[in-house]
Formats: sequence, C-alpha cells, structure tokens
Amino acid sequence: MPATIFVTCPNGQHHCAGEYKVLAGEKANGRPVWKQRSGNCWMYSGTNGMWIVGGRDARDKNFNCSHGVLFCRTLHNGIPPDQVSGVWERLAGERFVEDSTIKVSTTYYKPFALRVVSPNGQQRCTGEYILMTEAMANGLPLWKHKSGRSFIYCGTNGAWVIGGADARSKKFKCARGVMYSKRKSGGLMPDQTEGVWLRLSGREFNEDAAISVSVMPSSLYVQSPKSQQGCAGEYVPVADKLANSYPLWQHVGGKCWLYSGSNGMWIIGGRDAQAKNFSCTRGVIYCKTVHGGEMPDKMVGPWLRLDGDGFREDAEISVSSKPAILHILSPNGQQKCAGEYLLVANERFRGQPVWKQRRGHFRICSSKDGTWMVVTGTPKEGNVEQAKLAALRCHQPHFGLMPHKVRGAWSRLAGESPEKDDAIKVTSTVAKPAKLHVTTPSGQQKCGGEYVLVAGESANNHPLWKQMGGKYWLYSGTNGLWIIGSSSAQKKNFECSRGVIYSAVPHGGQSPNQVGGAWLRLEGEQFVEDDSIGVKL
Repeated sequence: MPATIFVTCPNGQHHCAGEYKVLAGEKANGRPVWKQRSGNCWMYSGTNGMWIVGGRDARDKNFNCSHGVLFCRTLHNGIPPDQVSGVWERLAGERFVEDSTIKVSTTYYKPFALRVVSPNGQQRCTGEYILMTEAMANGLPLWKHKSGRSFIYCGTNGAWVIGGADARSKKFKCARGVMYSKRKSGGLMPDQTEGVWLRLSGREFNEDAAISVSVMPSSLYVQSPKSQQGCAGEYVPVADKLANSYPLWQHVGGKCWLYSGSNGMWIIGGRDAQAKNFSCTRGVIYCKTVHGGEMPDKMVGPWLRLDGDGFREDAEISVSSKPAILHILSPNGQQKCAGEYLLVANERFRGQPVWKQRRGHFRICSSKDGTWMVVTGTPKEGNVEQAKLAALRCHQPHFGLMPHKVRGAWSRLAGESPEKDDAIKVTSTVAKPAKLHVTTPSGQQKCGGEYVLVAGESANNHPLWKQMGGKYWLYSGTNGLWIIGSSSAQKKNFECSRGVIYSAVPHGGQSPNQVGGAWLRLEGEQFVEDDSIGVKL
C-alpha cells in the first residue's frame, strides 16, 4: 500500500482534499488507514469493503463503520484507493452523487514557481512565488513570494488566499489575505482553480477579472547566429506583467523583450516596443505563424529577422527552453568536470535534456530522484553504480528547472562519499575576460604583457588568450592547470600541458585571474614557485 496518497475533489467536500499519510501500525477493518496532513479527514476501508473518506465521527468509532463524505462504490478487495476502479461519490446535501472529478493518486501536481498578476491593485503581491517544499498549509502546498513579504496558501475556508505576515503568524490556520479565489480549491492548484479572484479594495473585496495566477514560464534562449546577434541569449520571464494577455520575457542584458504582439505573433523588440507597453508589433525578429497560445519555444513556423529595409526568413534562428550551452565551475575538487557543456540534440534521459562536455566524457543529466547530476559517459537507466559515483550532484530537486536555475547547493564526490561544496556553480554564461595582464618580474619576463581573448576558440574546453605582439598563449592544459606556453603548445592544438609558467592549483573553471594558489615558472630544468607572478584584469 502507498505511504502517501493525494485527494482532489474540486466540486464539493473541498475540505477532504490534500495529502494523506499512512498511519504506521494502524488498521481499519484489516486495511491501512491514511490521515490527512494538517486536516481532520481519514481514508479508510469501511465495514462495507469500500474505500471511504470520513471525519472524526468515523475516527471516534475506531472506523468500525461506513461513515464518510466521499466513497468509491466499487468493493476494493484489497486494491489500494488510488488503483480501485469505479467513480467516486460525494455527499451533496442529504444524498450522494457521482463525481468524476474526484481523484485519488500517489502523485501530485505542485508547480515549483507561480506568477501573480494584478494590474488594478494590490500590486505589492504580484510577481514570482516559489514552492516551500517542506511546508504545507491546511493540507495543501504553500508558496512564498521571492521578496518574502507574501504567501499563496489554502485558507481554512478552502479557497486559495494571498496573504502576508499576519497569516504566517497564525501558521496559516486562517483565511487572512488581500486576494482570494472565489472558488474553493478542492485540491486543485492555484493555477488550475477556475473562476474569478477577489481583491481587497479599501474595506471590501471586489471581483477582479484581471487577476491571474499561472505557472511561472521558464527562461528562453534565443540563437540568431547570422544577424541581430544582440537579440541572442537568455530571456527571463517578467514576473508581474503580461503583454497582450500573454507572458513577457526580458533579455538578461535588459534591452530586448520577447512578447506577443497585437497581431498574435511572437516578436523580439526593443525599447520602442516597451515604450508602447507592447501594444504594437514592433521588433527585429518575429515568428511568421500566429501562435494561438503556443509558447515561443513550441512554434514550428519560420522565424524572420530584419535585414536592411525588409524581413527575411532565417532557419538558423531558434527559441528554446533549454540552454544550448552550460558552464560548470568546480575549483575545489572534481575539476575535470569543469568547463563547457553542449546540449545534445534529440537526447533525453528520464524525460529531461542532456548536456555533454565539450571534448570531454562527462554529461549533465537528471537522476532518478529528480536532481541534476554530472556523470561519466552516456547515462543509462538502471545503472546504479553510475548514479552512485556521480562526480557532481545538486541537493535540490529540479522540478523541471534547468541546471543553472535550481536554487540549491551542489556536492562533489570526495573519495567514496559526496561532500557539499558551495563553490560549485552551473551557469549559462561564463566570465571570459577580454584582456588579461601577466607580470613575471623574477624570470620568464618574455611571457609578461597583455593577453587578448581568442574569440570563438577554446583549449581543452576552456577559453584561450594570446599574447599581444608575442608568441605566447595562456591556455588550460590537459592537466586542468592554467599554462603559459609558446607555439609548440599551439602546434599540438593545446592537447598537452607544455609551457614555462603554470598555476599550482587546478582551476576547475575559474579564470586565470581568479584561481588561487601560487604560480610556477621554469628556471633552468625545473619549475619553482614564484609569488611575484600575477595575472590580473
């Protein structure tokens, strides 16, 4: 029998909805009993051999009865409540009615991030809310505003409520707030609950059809390699605003927006579109197909870009919810995992995308328990040893968020056990200084001077710099150290560790100016530490 079951009943008897935990060692008529979390309902087997959801009256009879407000008329014959066939019924007035919307399952839809939009008032409550994974309120999930000032919770009245510190002080055993759903939850999440929301205006609540609670869209990644490259990159959802009733994304650089134009097409535009509050069709890239509610990353029609005085189709423009490139930083250990990872086209593992290390053997993939991990080789279902020996692993389940968006610490394999390491970072961009200045006054002075980033090239999965007016290169060797080497290293395409100066500590993805520890230089036939060597911006 399952340890946890979930009940939804959106059309009535809403107080029965939520999460139920099995009571260890307790039986009712020879079958397990589940207790509603933060509630006063029980799922039990009645004396009639049916699964029933009942209250304290059934509890007081030690479940030696068939009392309840929900039940499945089919005799279960030992089959768990989530698997028994037949329609459930609920008490409506003085009689029971069949209700096909009542569901009992072992899985529960809980969106990780929700977005609240309220343009007409109570704007302080708008924005992004994050699931509090270990918290519940009246048997249902709880979300906290990113600022910490407000919460979305299920009130004691069964409705979804947006409230603040006063509700929290009562541990949400109340229905206090400034917005609430007119319809009771019944176990449906805030984004699924139909009907209008009400908001506090002065001393009374008024219906406000402009209030919306929806799943927070994921970030999007735009590629436009031929032209309009300024529009390429990551776009993050704007938490408290819509454009023509659809989600709005802003470029991380702040100068471009991806929005639904007044013509129903997805458009990438600039400040002129923003100035018109996006009530326009201005932009330099757009999708030719009217979206009809499909998100930009789901569009199959061609994208066009502005080229001179007109637009032309460009098959290389893409919009995706998955970053094409990720970067891992791991300076304290497992440095071989650091560097650039490329999205593997058409490859998924456990329903999630996979990224492969450029010129390496590591992959970023999803684990069985829903966390991101870094493993050697192609991930394989059922390979327990591979998962156990994951070089890096995130502690926080991803809930579908991409690796660089998960808020949670990472650990690295240290010997045979994982060790938490706050220095591990996964990002969609990496700092690549355009110039570095090397000083080496005590020897190998010919290596000193300005080094310029070589655009579009890398060495062993890391950036590469060339000495201005000289023959030396600053590169990452096959040993994971930063090295200053000459044309002999270049001739080997940097597939080596040749040089006359190198960092004593593996960099793990840190730039040469960030890596800790001493540098060593060649003196005669051996290397010596030299504290006077510096690499700075």
